[in-house]
Amino acid sequence: MATRKDNFDSLLKKFPVEQQAAVLKTIEAAESIFPKSVRAIAWGMPTLKIGEENLCHVMAFKNHNSLFPSSGAIASKFKSELKNYTVSKGTIQFSLEKPFPKPLLRKILIERLAQINDSYPKKNGLFVEFYKNGGVKAKGKYKGSKMHGKWEFFRMDGSLMRSGSFTNGEQSGTWTTYDSIGKKVKESKF
Repeated sequence: MATRKDNFDSLLKKFPVEQQAAVLKTIEAAESIFPKSVRAIAWGMPTLKIGEENLCHVMAFKNHNSLFPSSGAIASKFKSELKNYTVSKGTIQFSLEKPFPKPLLRKILIERLAQINDSYPKKNGLFVEFYKNGGVKAKGKYKGSKMHGKWEFFRMDGSLMRSGSFTNGEQSGTWTTYDSIGKKVKESKF
């Protein structure tokens, strides 16, 4: 579970203690699903990010708490599972005093992760792929439909596994393989 401290408490302090606890427990449940996620404030709300992407926001309001899965498509995908919730395009309202149920939260956030991964490569060629724990699996750039330039590949624990370059989809230059503690174990020339 993440141990990062931020000012989530200051955003939530105007709400009753039970409501604050429900929001924070929902965030902590999401962090346990995505231990490589990072806390941030985005759109004025407590947010979990993976890389530069918003995984979700969770916020307290006067009459409810809300989970914002950073995607309007989530609600329609989980329509039957969300039938007992007030849902709009981008938000799922939940109890003031109980955290969002973790099994449903897991399903929603795994789908959000799939959407994030499917959003790459970006128009500028940037490519990032994330593991199911929220950690980076691979990052680099595309030129057209081909890998081009510096690329890095990571283990699920976040350690760098291999790095090198591509030229128009072909490995080029020196590629280096590392062990899990960062020690160079192999170099290959292309």
